[in-house]
Amino acid sequence: MSDLDPLEEAMGNLRREYVAEAPARMMELRKDYAAVLSSEPEAAHSLKGRFHKLAGSGGSYGFPEISELARRAEDWLGEHAEDYREAREVVGPLIEELDRAFHRAEGSLVGHGSDLPRHVDFGWHALILGAGRAMAGLLAARLEAVGFDVVVADANSPQASPAVPPELVVLVHEAGGPDPYALAAAWTGRRGMRPRGVVLIESTGDYDRLRAAASGIDAVIPAAVADTELHNFAKAIARVGSPPAKVLLVEDDPAQADAIGAILGQANLKVTTCATVREASALLSNEFPDLILLDVRLPDGDGFTVARLARQDSRLALVPIVFLTAAADTEHQIRAVRAGGDDYLRKPIDPTLLTLLVLNRIERGRRVREMAHRDGLTGLLNHATLMAELEHAGEAARRRQEPFAFVMADLDHFKRVNDTHGHLLGDTVLVHVARLLQRLGRSSDLLGRYGGDEFAMILLNNTAEGAAILTDRIRKSLLEDPATSRDGTPIPIRMSFGIAVYPEDGATAGALVEAADRALYQSKRLGRDRVMRAGDPS
Repeated sequence: MSDLDPLEEAMGNLRREYVAEAPARMMELRKDYAAVLSSEPEAAHSLKGRFHKLAGSGGSYGFPEISELARRAEDWLGEHAEDYREAREVVGPLIEELDRAFHRAEGSLVGHGSDLPRHVDFGWHALILGAGRAMAGLLAARLEAVGFDVVVADANSPQASPAVPPELVVLVHEAGGPDPYALAAAWTGRRGMRPRGVVLIESTGDYDRLRAAASGIDAVIPAAVADTELHNFAKAIARVGSPPAKVLLVEDDPAQADAIGAILGQANLKVTTCATVREASALLSNEFPDLILLDVRLPDGDGFTVARLARQDSRLALVPIVFLTAAADTEHQIRAVRAGGDDYLRKPIDPTLLTLLVLNRIERGRRVREMAHRDGLTGLLNHATLMAELEHAGEAARRRQEPFAFVMADLDHFKRVNDTHGHLLGDTVLVHVARLLQRLGRSSDLLGRYGGDEFAMILLNNTAEGAAILTDRIRKSLLEDPATSRDGTPIPIRMSFGIAVYPEDGATAGALVEAADRALYQSKRLGRDRVMRAGDPS
Protein backbone atom coordinates (compact mmCIF):
# COMPACT_ATOMS: atom_id res chain seq x y z
CA MET A 1 0.00 0.00 0.00
CA SER A 2 1.44 3.42 -0.95
CA ASP A 3 2.06 6.28 1.47
CA LEU A 4 -0.91 8.15 -0.05
CA ASP A 5 -3.45 5.44 0.76
CA PRO A 6 -4.29 6.71 4.28
CA LEU A 7 -4.88 10.21 2.91
CA GLU A 8 -7.02 8.89 0.10
CA GLU A 9 -9.00 6.80 2.56
CA ALA A 10 -9.53 9.80 4.84
CA MET A 11 -10.65 11.95 1.91
CA GLY A 12 -13.00 9.19 0.78
CA ASN A 13 -14.58 9.11 4.23
CA LEU A 14 -15.04 12.86 4.17
CA ARG A 15 -16.67 12.71 0.74
CA ARG A 16 -19.04 9.99 1.92
CA GLU A 17 -19.99 12.05 4.98
CA TYR A 18 -20.60 15.06 2.74
CA VAL A 19 -22.90 13.17 0.39
CA ALA A 20 -24.65 11.48 3.33
CA GLU A 21 -25.74 14.96 4.47
CA ALA A 22 -27.34 15.67 1.07
CA PRO A 23 -30.95 14.79 2.09
CA ALA A 24 -30.87 17.27 4.96
CA ARG A 25 -29.21 19.93 2.80
CA MET A 26 -31.77 19.51 0.01
CA MET A 27 -34.68 19.58 2.46
CA GLU A 28 -33.48 22.89 3.92
CA LEU A 29 -32.95 24.32 0.42
CA ARG A 30 -36.46 23.37 -0.61
CA LYS A 31 -38.01 24.72 2.57
CA ASP A 32 -36.31 28.07 2.04
CA TYR A 33 -37.32 27.99 -1.64
CA ALA A 34 -40.96 27.37 -0.68
CA ALA A 35 -40.72 30.24 1.80
CA VAL A 36 -39.34 32.52 -0.95
CA LEU A 37 -42.30 31.69 -3.18
CA SER A 38 -44.59 32.53 -0.24
CA SER A 39 -42.80 35.88 0.25
CA GLU A 40 -41.76 35.05 3.81
CA PRO A 41 -39.45 37.70 5.35
CA GLU A 42 -35.70 36.94 5.07
CA ALA A 43 -36.31 33.61 3.32
CA ALA A 44 -34.44 34.78 0.22
CA HIS A 45 -31.44 35.81 2.33
CA SER A 46 -31.42 32.41 4.04
CA LEU A 47 -31.69 30.58 0.70
CA LYS A 48 -28.82 32.60 -0.77
CA GLY A 49 -26.70 31.72 2.26
CA ARG A 50 -27.34 28.00 1.82
CA PHE A 51 -26.32 28.18 -1.85
CA HIS A 52 -23.18 30.09 -0.83
CA LYS A 53 -22.16 27.29 1.55
CA LEU A 54 -22.70 24.63 -1.13
CA ALA A 55 -20.79 26.67 -3.68
CA GLY A 56 -17.81 26.78 -1.35
CA SER A 57 -17.93 23.18 -0.16
CA GLY A 58 -18.79 21.13 -3.25
CA GLY A 59 -15.49 21.61 -5.04
CA SER A 60 -13.53 21.17 -1.81
CA TYR A 61 -14.94 17.66 -1.47
CA GLY A 62 -14.30 16.80 -5.11
CA PHE A 63 -17.75 17.60 -6.55
CA PRO A 64 -17.25 20.67 -8.79
CA GLU A 65 -20.67 20.20 -10.44
CA ILE A 66 -22.37 20.89 -7.09
CA SER A 67 -20.30 24.06 -6.60
CA GLU A 68 -21.09 25.30 -10.09
CA LEU A 69 -24.87 24.82 -9.77
CA ALA A 70 -24.96 26.39 -6.30
CA ARG A 71 -22.87 29.35 -7.45
CA ARG A 72 -25.23 29.99 -10.37
CA ALA A 73 -28.20 30.04 -8.00
CA GLU A 74 -26.38 32.28 -5.51
CA ASP A 75 -25.37 34.73 -8.24
CA TRP A 76 -28.91 34.91 -9.59
CA LEU A 77 -30.35 35.62 -6.15
CA GLY A 78 -27.71 38.29 -5.60
CA GLU A 79 -28.63 40.04 -8.84
CA HIS A 80 -32.36 39.93 -8.12
CA ALA A 81 -32.32 41.28 -4.58
CA GLU A 82 -35.53 43.26 -5.07
CA ASP A 83 -37.61 40.83 -7.09
CA TYR A 84 -37.72 37.06 -6.59
CA ARG A 85 -40.90 36.39 -8.53
CA GLU A 86 -38.93 34.72 -11.33
CA ALA A 87 -37.37 32.28 -8.87
CA ARG A 88 -39.81 29.56 -9.94
CA GLU A 89 -38.34 29.58 -13.46
CA VAL A 90 -34.67 29.95 -12.47
CA VAL A 91 -33.99 28.76 -8.94
CA GLY A 92 -36.47 25.87 -8.92
CA PRO A 93 -34.81 24.03 -11.84
CA LEU A 94 -31.36 24.63 -10.33
CA ILE A 95 -32.48 23.01 -7.06
CA GLU A 96 -33.73 19.96 -8.93
CA GLU A 97 -30.46 19.77 -10.88
CA LEU A 98 -28.55 19.99 -7.60
CA ASP A 99 -30.58 17.05 -6.28
CA ARG A 100 -29.63 15.02 -9.36
CA ALA A 101 -26.00 16.08 -8.93
CA PHE A 102 -26.00 14.73 -5.38
CA HIS A 103 -27.47 11.47 -6.67
CA ARG A 104 -24.69 11.27 -9.25
CA ALA A 105 -22.15 11.97 -6.53
CA GLU A 106 -23.68 9.20 -4.43
CA GLY A 107 -23.50 6.84 -7.40
CA SER A 108 -19.82 7.63 -7.92
CA LEU A 109 -19.10 6.41 -4.39
CA VAL A 110 -20.96 3.11 -4.69
CA GLY A 111 -18.53 0.23 -4.41
CA HIS A 112 -16.04 2.33 -2.48
CA GLY A 113 -17.19 1.44 0.98
CA SER A 114 -20.11 3.84 1.01
CA ASP A 115 -23.11 3.21 3.17
CA LEU A 116 -25.31 6.17 2.35
CA PRO A 117 -28.88 6.84 3.44
CA ARG A 118 -31.60 7.17 0.84
CA HIS A 119 -32.69 10.67 -0.18
CA VAL A 120 -35.85 11.82 1.53
CA ASP A 121 -38.66 13.74 -0.08
CA PHE A 122 -39.20 17.39 0.75
CA GLY A 123 -42.03 18.46 2.95
CA TRP A 124 -43.00 19.11 6.49
CA HIS A 125 -43.82 15.71 7.91
CA ALA A 126 -46.84 14.79 9.99
CA LEU A 127 -47.76 11.53 11.74
CA ILE A 128 -51.38 10.67 12.60
CA LEU A 129 -51.83 7.95 15.23
CA GLY A 130 -54.95 6.19 16.51
CA ALA A 131 -57.48 7.53 14.01
CA GLY A 132 -60.22 5.54 12.33
CA ARG A 133 -60.33 5.52 8.56
CA ALA A 134 -62.84 8.37 8.14
CA MET A 135 -61.16 10.67 10.67
CA ALA A 136 -57.68 9.85 9.35
CA GLY A 137 -58.70 10.71 5.79
CA LEU A 138 -60.19 14.04 6.85
CA LEU A 139 -57.19 15.06 8.96
CA ALA A 140 -54.67 13.93 6.35
CA ALA A 141 -56.42 15.99 3.68
CA ARG A 142 -56.29 19.11 5.85
CA LEU A 143 -52.59 18.64 6.60
CA GLU A 144 -51.69 17.91 2.98
CA ALA A 145 -53.42 21.15 1.98
CA VAL A 146 -50.89 23.03 4.13
CA GLY A 147 -47.94 21.17 2.57
CA PHE A 148 -47.34 18.27 4.95
CA ASP A 149 -46.25 14.80 3.91
CA VAL A 150 -48.62 12.68 6.03
CA VAL A 151 -48.21 9.16 7.44
CA VAL A 152 -51.24 7.49 9.06
CA ALA A 153 -50.46 4.55 11.33
CA ASP A 154 -51.68 2.40 14.18
CA ALA A 155 -49.91 3.18 17.45
CA ASN A 156 -48.17 -0.20 17.58
CA SER A 157 -47.26 -0.56 13.91
CA PRO A 158 -43.75 -0.03 12.44
CA GLN A 159 -45.07 3.04 10.61
CA ALA A 160 -45.58 4.70 14.01
CA SER A 161 -41.79 5.29 14.11
CA PRO A 162 -41.04 6.77 10.66
CA ALA A 163 -37.46 7.15 9.41
CA VAL A 164 -37.97 10.91 9.00
CA PRO A 165 -38.86 12.55 12.35
CA PRO A 166 -42.19 14.36 12.00
CA GLU A 167 -42.59 18.05 12.72
CA LEU A 168 -46.18 17.40 13.80
CA VAL A 169 -47.67 14.41 15.66
CA VAL A 170 -51.47 14.13 15.78
CA LEU A 171 -52.90 11.74 18.38
CA VAL A 172 -56.56 10.80 17.99
CA HIS A 173 -58.25 9.70 21.22
CA GLU A 174 -61.19 7.45 20.39
CA ALA A 175 -63.11 5.12 22.72
CA GLY A 176 -61.20 1.88 23.23
CA GLY A 177 -58.06 3.29 21.63
CA PRO A 178 -54.52 3.49 23.06
CA ASP A 179 -53.63 5.86 25.89
CA PRO A 180 -52.88 9.18 24.13
CA TYR A 181 -51.04 10.65 27.11
CA ALA A 182 -48.52 7.80 27.15
CA LEU A 183 -48.02 8.19 23.39
CA ALA A 184 -47.54 11.95 23.78
CA ALA A 185 -45.00 11.51 26.57
CA ALA A 186 -43.03 9.09 24.42
CA TRP A 187 -42.74 11.71 21.67
CA THR A 188 -42.17 14.80 23.82
CA GLY A 189 -39.56 13.04 25.93
CA ARG A 190 -37.23 12.37 22.98
CA ARG A 191 -34.02 14.23 23.74
CA GLY A 192 -33.28 16.66 20.93
CA MET A 193 -35.96 15.12 18.65
CA ARG A 194 -39.18 16.55 20.04
CA PRO A 195 -41.71 17.36 17.30
CA ARG A 196 -42.57 21.00 16.79
CA GLY A 197 -46.14 20.21 17.73
CA VAL A 198 -48.02 17.37 19.48
CA VAL A 199 -51.81 17.66 19.13
CA LEU A 200 -54.54 15.59 20.75
CA ILE A 201 -57.82 15.19 18.84
CA GLU A 202 -60.38 14.39 21.52
CA SER A 203 -63.57 12.56 20.53
CA THR A 204 -64.57 10.81 23.80
CA GLY A 205 -65.65 13.97 25.63
CA ASP A 206 -63.71 12.83 28.68
CA TYR A 207 -60.07 13.78 28.80
CA ASP A 208 -57.67 14.60 31.62
CA ARG A 209 -56.40 18.19 31.33
CA LEU A 210 -53.67 17.65 33.92
CA ARG A 211 -52.32 14.55 32.18
CA ALA A 212 -52.47 16.34 28.83
CA ALA A 213 -50.31 19.16 30.17
CA ALA A 214 -47.94 16.81 32.00
CA SER A 215 -47.37 14.67 28.90
CA GLY A 216 -46.30 17.70 26.83
CA ILE A 217 -49.34 17.97 24.54
CA ASP A 218 -49.34 21.39 22.86
CA ALA A 219 -53.01 21.61 21.91
CA VAL A 220 -56.23 19.69 22.60
CA ILE A 221 -58.78 19.98 19.79
CA PRO A 222 -62.34 18.60 19.95
CA ALA A 223 -63.04 16.18 17.10
CA ALA A 224 -66.05 18.26 16.00
CA VAL A 225 -63.79 21.13 14.90
CA ALA A 226 -60.64 19.13 14.19
CA ASP A 227 -60.53 19.80 10.44
CA THR A 228 -60.48 23.60 10.87
CA GLU A 229 -58.46 23.92 14.07
CA LEU A 230 -55.80 21.38 13.04
CA HIS A 231 -55.47 23.13 9.68
CA ASN A 232 -54.76 26.44 11.45
CA PHE A 233 -52.32 24.84 13.92
CA ALA A 234 -50.46 23.12 11.08
CA LYS A 235 -50.15 26.41 9.18
CA ALA A 236 -48.44 27.95 12.20
CA ILE A 237 -46.04 24.99 12.41
CA ALA A 238 -45.23 25.23 8.70
CA ARG A 239 -44.57 28.97 8.87
CA VAL A 240 -41.93 28.67 11.59
CA GLY A 241 -39.90 26.11 9.66
CA SER A 242 -37.82 28.66 7.76
CA PRO A 243 -35.71 30.74 7.98
CA PRO A 244 -33.65 29.94 11.11
CA ALA A 245 -34.81 31.54 14.34
CA LYS A 246 -32.98 34.66 15.53
CA VAL A 247 -31.63 35.19 19.05
CA LEU A 248 -30.37 38.50 20.44
CA LEU A 249 -27.69 37.80 23.06
CA VAL A 250 -26.80 40.73 25.35
CA GLU A 251 -23.59 39.64 27.13
CA ASP A 252 -20.55 41.79 27.95
CA ASP A 253 -18.12 38.89 28.55
CA PRO A 254 -16.64 37.99 25.12
CA ALA A 255 -15.73 34.44 26.19
CA GLN A 256 -19.26 33.79 27.50
CA ALA A 257 -20.79 35.32 24.38
CA ASP A 258 -18.66 33.15 22.09
CA ALA A 259 -19.48 30.00 24.06
CA ILE A 260 -23.23 30.65 24.08
CA GLY A 261 -23.18 31.60 20.41
CA ALA A 262 -21.39 28.35 19.53
CA ILE A 263 -23.90 26.27 21.52
CA LEU A 264 -26.94 27.90 19.89
CA GLY A 265 -25.31 27.88 16.46
CA GLN A 266 -25.19 24.09 16.59
CA ALA A 267 -29.00 24.18 16.90
CA ASN A 268 -29.23 26.20 13.64
CA LEU A 269 -30.06 29.41 15.48
CA LYS A 270 -28.87 32.77 14.18
CA VAL A 271 -27.27 34.65 17.11
CA THR A 272 -26.65 38.42 17.16
CA THR A 273 -24.46 39.57 20.06
CA CYS A 274 -24.05 42.95 21.75
CA ALA A 275 -22.53 44.01 25.08
CA THR A 276 -24.38 47.10 26.35
CA VAL A 277 -27.85 48.48 27.02
CA ARG A 278 -27.28 51.16 24.38
CA GLU A 279 -26.31 48.62 21.70
CA ALA A 280 -29.25 46.37 22.60
CA SER A 281 -31.67 49.28 22.38
CA ALA A 282 -30.38 50.22 18.93
CA LEU A 283 -30.61 46.63 17.67
CA LEU A 284 -34.13 46.13 19.00
CA SER A 285 -35.32 49.26 17.19
CA ASN A 286 -34.34 47.74 13.84
CA GLU A 287 -34.52 43.96 14.30
CA PHE A 288 -37.13 41.47 15.41
CA PRO A 289 -35.55 38.55 17.31
CA ASP A 290 -37.42 35.37 18.18
CA LEU A 291 -35.87 35.41 21.67
CA ILE A 292 -33.75 37.74 23.82
CA LEU A 293 -31.01 36.36 26.10
CA LEU A 294 -29.96 38.94 28.70
CA ASP A 295 -27.06 39.08 31.11
CA VAL A 296 -28.17 40.85 34.31
CA ARG A 297 -25.02 42.97 34.77
CA LEU A 298 -23.98 45.17 31.85
CA PRO A 299 -21.35 47.95 31.62
CA ASP A 300 -23.86 50.80 31.18
CA GLY A 301 -26.79 49.43 33.17
CA ASP A 302 -28.52 46.09 33.58
CA GLY A 303 -30.54 43.54 31.65
CA PHE A 304 -33.73 44.59 33.44
CA THR A 305 -33.60 47.90 31.56
CA VAL A 306 -33.34 46.10 28.22
CA ALA A 307 -36.30 43.87 29.14
CA ARG A 308 -38.45 46.87 30.07
CA LEU A 309 -37.54 48.62 26.81
CA ALA A 310 -38.59 45.51 24.87
CA ARG A 311 -41.86 45.16 26.75
CA GLN A 312 -42.72 48.83 26.05
CA ASP A 313 -42.50 48.12 22.29
CA SER A 314 -45.76 46.55 21.05
CA ARG A 315 -43.83 44.60 18.39
CA LEU A 316 -41.70 42.92 21.07
CA ALA A 317 -44.30 42.48 23.81
CA LEU A 318 -44.65 38.73 23.14
CA VAL A 319 -40.99 37.94 22.39
CA PRO A 320 -39.59 35.53 25.04
CA ILE A 321 -36.91 36.98 27.35
CA VAL A 322 -34.48 34.72 29.25
CA PHE A 323 -32.10 36.17 31.87
CA LEU A 324 -28.57 34.88 32.53
CA THR A 325 -26.72 35.51 35.79
CA ALA A 326 -24.14 34.11 38.18
CA ALA A 327 -26.07 35.42 41.21
CA ALA A 328 -27.65 32.78 43.44
CA ASP A 329 -30.13 34.98 45.33
CA THR A 330 -33.83 35.25 44.55
CA GLU A 331 -33.83 39.07 44.45
CA HIS A 332 -32.54 39.05 40.88
CA GLN A 333 -35.16 36.50 39.87
CA ILE A 334 -37.93 38.69 41.30
CA ARG A 335 -36.59 41.73 39.41
CA ALA A 336 -36.36 39.65 36.22
CA VAL A 337 -40.01 38.62 36.47
CA ARG A 338 -41.10 42.19 37.21
CA ALA A 339 -39.16 43.45 34.19
CA GLY A 340 -41.00 41.04 31.90
CA GLY A 341 -38.68 38.03 31.88
CA ASP A 342 -40.00 34.57 31.03
CA ASP A 343 -37.16 32.45 32.37
CA TYR A 344 -33.94 32.62 34.37
CA LEU A 345 -30.72 30.58 33.98
CA ARG A 346 -27.78 30.56 36.38
CA LYS A 347 -24.18 30.48 35.16
CA PRO A 348 -22.35 28.24 34.44
CA ILE A 349 -25.06 27.21 31.99
CA ASP A 350 -25.63 23.61 31.00
CA PRO A 351 -25.46 23.54 27.16
CA THR A 352 -28.27 21.00 26.75
CA LEU A 353 -30.61 22.88 29.09
CA LEU A 354 -29.81 26.17 27.35
CA THR A 355 -30.50 24.74 23.89
CA LEU A 356 -33.74 23.00 24.81
CA LEU A 357 -35.04 25.97 26.78
CA VAL A 358 -34.30 28.42 23.97
CA LEU A 359 -35.82 26.20 21.27
CA ASN A 360 -38.92 25.53 23.38
CA ARG A 361 -39.43 29.22 24.16
CA ILE A 362 -38.96 30.19 20.51
CA GLU A 363 -41.49 27.65 19.25
CA ARG A 364 -44.12 28.61 21.79
CA GLY A 365 -43.44 32.32 21.32
CA ARG A 366 -43.86 32.04 17.59
CA ARG A 367 -47.19 30.24 17.96
CA VAL A 368 -48.48 32.83 20.39
CA ARG A 369 -47.43 35.66 18.08
CA GLU A 370 -48.99 33.83 15.15
CA MET A 371 -52.35 33.82 16.91
CA ALA A 372 -52.00 37.35 18.26
CA HIS A 373 -50.69 39.14 15.17
CA ARG A 374 -52.24 37.41 12.17
CA ASP A 375 -55.70 37.36 10.68
CA GLY A 376 -57.19 33.91 11.23
CA LEU A 377 -58.66 33.61 7.72
CA THR A 378 -56.00 35.01 5.39
CA GLY A 379 -52.82 34.63 7.45
CA LEU A 380 -51.94 38.29 6.77
CA LEU A 381 -51.21 40.75 9.56
CA ASN A 382 -54.33 41.72 11.47
CA HIS A 383 -55.47 45.33 11.84
CA ALA A 384 -53.80 46.06 15.18
CA THR A 385 -50.45 44.60 14.12
CA LEU A 386 -50.57 46.36 10.76
CA MET A 387 -51.07 49.72 12.47
CA ALA A 388 -48.22 49.00 14.90
CA GLU A 389 -45.95 48.15 11.95
CA LEU A 390 -47.02 51.36 10.20
CA GLU A 391 -45.97 53.36 13.28
CA HIS A 392 -42.63 51.53 13.34
CA ALA A 393 -42.12 52.06 9.59
CA GLY A 394 -42.62 55.80 10.07
CA GLU A 395 -40.08 55.94 12.90
CA ALA A 396 -37.53 53.92 10.90
CA ALA A 397 -38.07 56.04 7.76
CA ARG A 398 -37.58 59.20 9.80
CA ARG A 399 -34.23 57.97 11.10
CA ARG A 400 -33.02 56.73 7.74
CA GLN A 401 -34.59 59.56 5.74
CA GLU A 402 -36.18 57.07 3.35
CA PRO A 403 -39.64 57.19 1.78
CA PHE A 404 -42.15 54.38 1.94
CA ALA A 405 -45.63 53.86 0.53
CA PHE A 406 -48.82 52.85 2.30
CA VAL A 407 -51.50 51.34 0.08
CA MET A 408 -55.12 50.70 0.97
CA ALA A 409 -57.22 48.42 -1.22
CA ASP A 410 -60.63 46.87 -1.19
CA LEU A 411 -62.67 44.54 -3.36
CA ASP A 412 -65.25 46.25 -5.56
CA HIS A 413 -68.84 45.15 -4.92
CA PHE A 414 -67.72 42.30 -2.68
CA LYS A 415 -71.17 42.18 -1.05
CA ARG A 416 -72.53 40.83 -4.35
CA VAL A 417 -70.18 37.83 -4.03
CA ASN A 418 -71.48 37.02 -0.56
CA ASP A 419 -75.10 37.59 -1.56
CA THR A 420 -74.80 35.51 -4.75
CA HIS A 421 -72.48 32.70 -3.73
CA GLY A 422 -72.58 32.69 0.07
CA HIS A 423 -70.11 33.73 2.74
CA LEU A 424 -68.02 30.55 2.50
CA LEU A 425 -67.14 31.31 -1.09
CA GLY A 426 -66.60 34.91 -0.07
CA ASP A 427 -63.96 33.68 2.36
CA THR A 428 -62.38 31.69 -0.48
CA VAL A 429 -62.11 34.90 -2.52
CA LEU A 430 -60.47 36.74 0.39
CA VAL A 431 -57.91 33.95 0.84
CA HIS A 432 -57.24 33.94 -2.91
CA VAL A 433 -56.58 37.70 -2.88
CA ALA A 434 -54.28 37.35 0.14
CA ARG A 435 -52.21 34.66 -1.61
CA LEU A 436 -51.99 36.83 -4.72
CA LEU A 437 -50.71 39.78 -2.67
CA GLN A 438 -48.09 37.54 -1.05
CA ARG A 439 -46.97 36.22 -4.41
CA LEU A 440 -46.60 39.62 -6.07
CA GLY A 441 -45.19 41.61 -3.17
CA ARG A 442 -41.53 41.83 -2.23
CA SER A 443 -40.23 39.92 0.77
CA SER A 444 -39.83 43.26 2.61
CA ASP A 445 -43.44 44.34 2.04
CA LEU A 446 -45.83 44.12 5.01
CA LEU A 447 -49.27 42.89 4.03
CA GLY A 448 -52.36 43.03 6.20
CA ARG A 449 -56.10 42.63 6.28
CA TYR A 450 -57.37 46.05 7.31
CA GLY A 451 -60.87 44.73 7.93
CA GLY A 452 -63.69 43.01 6.05
CA ASP A 453 -62.81 43.10 2.35
CA GLU A 454 -60.14 45.79 2.84
CA PHE A 455 -56.41 45.09 2.62
CA ALA A 456 -53.38 47.29 3.22
CA MET A 457 -49.70 47.15 2.24
CA ILE A 458 -46.65 48.86 3.75
CA LEU A 459 -44.07 49.08 0.94
CA LEU A 460 -40.78 49.89 2.66
CA ASN A 461 -38.26 52.11 0.87
CA ASN A 462 -40.65 52.61 -2.03
CA THR A 463 -42.26 55.47 -3.94
CA ALA A 464 -45.65 56.31 -5.37
CA GLU A 465 -44.44 55.13 -8.77
CA GLY A 466 -43.29 51.79 -7.38
CA ALA A 467 -46.56 51.33 -5.52
CA ALA A 468 -48.54 52.10 -8.69
CA ILE A 469 -46.59 49.46 -10.62
CA LEU A 470 -47.38 46.86 -7.95
CA THR A 471 -51.08 47.71 -7.81
CA ASP A 472 -51.29 47.48 -11.60
CA ARG A 473 -49.77 43.98 -11.45
CA ILE A 474 -52.27 42.99 -8.77
CA ARG A 475 -55.20 44.23 -10.83
CA LYS A 476 -54.03 42.39 -13.94
CA SER A 477 -53.33 39.18 -12.00
CA LEU A 478 -56.83 39.23 -10.54
CA LEU A 479 -58.25 39.35 -14.06
CA GLU A 480 -55.94 36.60 -15.35
CA ASP A 481 -56.17 34.36 -12.28
CA PRO A 482 -59.53 34.84 -10.56
CA ALA A 483 -60.78 32.86 -7.60
CA THR A 484 -63.02 29.94 -8.50
CA SER A 485 -65.97 28.13 -6.96
CA ARG A 486 -65.84 24.43 -6.09
CA ASP A 487 -67.00 23.48 -9.59
CA GLY A 488 -64.27 25.64 -11.15
CA THR A 489 -66.47 28.59 -12.10
CA PRO A 490 -64.42 31.83 -12.10
CA ILE A 491 -65.48 34.51 -9.62
CA PRO A 492 -64.48 37.80 -11.29
CA ILE A 493 -63.44 40.49 -8.85
CA ARG A 494 -61.76 43.88 -9.11
CA MET A 495 -59.80 45.93 -6.61
CA SER A 496 -59.51 49.66 -6.04
CA PHE A 497 -56.36 51.22 -4.56
CA GLY A 498 -55.37 54.38 -2.73
CA ILE A 499 -51.70 55.32 -2.23
CA ALA A 500 -50.07 57.58 0.34
CA VAL A 501 -46.32 58.18 0.60
CA TYR A 502 -44.25 59.13 3.64
CA PRO A 503 -43.49 61.94 4.30
CA GLU A 504 -45.16 63.93 1.51
CA ASP A 505 -48.70 62.70 2.21
CA GLY A 506 -48.38 62.23 5.96
CA ALA A 507 -45.73 62.09 8.66
CA THR A 508 -47.66 59.87 11.10
CA ALA A 509 -49.47 56.56 10.82
CA GLY A 510 -52.84 58.23 11.31
CA ALA A 511 -52.15 60.83 8.61
CA LEU A 512 -51.03 58.17 6.12
CA VAL A 513 -54.12 56.05 6.74
CA GLU A 514 -56.37 59.06 6.29
CA ALA A 515 -54.59 60.09 3.07
CA ALA A 516 -54.64 56.59 1.57
CA ASP A 517 -58.29 56.11 2.54
CA ARG A 518 -59.18 59.42 0.86
CA ALA A 519 -57.36 58.33 -2.30
CA LEU A 520 -59.11 54.94 -2.21
CA TYR A 521 -62.49 56.68 -1.99
CA GLN A 522 -61.62 58.82 -5.02
CA SER A 523 -60.52 55.73 -6.95
CA LYS A 524 -63.81 53.93 -6.25
CA ARG A 525 -65.87 57.03 -7.00
CA LEU A 526 -64.21 57.58 -10.37
CA GLY A 527 -64.42 53.91 -11.31
CA ARG A 528 -61.82 54.26 -14.06
CA ASP A 529 -59.61 51.29 -13.22
CA ARG A 530 -56.96 53.71 -12.08
CA VAL A 531 -54.85 54.05 -8.97
CA MET A 532 -55.31 57.26 -7.00
CA ARG A 533 -52.65 58.87 -4.85
CA ALA A 534 -53.41 61.25 -2.02
CA GLY A 535 -53.55 64.76 -3.46
CA ASP A 536 -54.36 63.67 -7.05
CA PRO A 537 -57.03 65.87 -8.63
CA SER A 538 -60.44 64.20 -8.71
